[in-house]
Amino acid sequence: MLKKDNFYLGFIAAIVMFFVIYSLLNLFTDFSYFSRDRDALWVYMLSIIPTLLLSRFMLVKWEMEKTGRGMMFVSLLGVLFIMYWVLK
Repeated sequence: MLKKDNFYLGFIAAIVMFFVIYSLLNLFTDFSYFSRDRDALWVYMLSIIPTLLLSRFMLVKWEMEKTGRGMMFVSLLGVLFIMYWVLK
């Protein structure tokens, strides 16, 4: 585990984690990548949950406040973007 507490590290880690989990979920479902279908909304939301859980560990357990903030920021932006993009 990296011991560096940096906002940008959390930002990049959350983006990478989101796309890796999103890609794995798309391998096991029949939805296409970046679908605007409302039925595919659960795939997007399930991709954000591990980021939120890891950011909680960063903030509370490992006392990496800046990294946790970066992950929470990406999670918030991701939820807002997905809600706007899919529910538009």
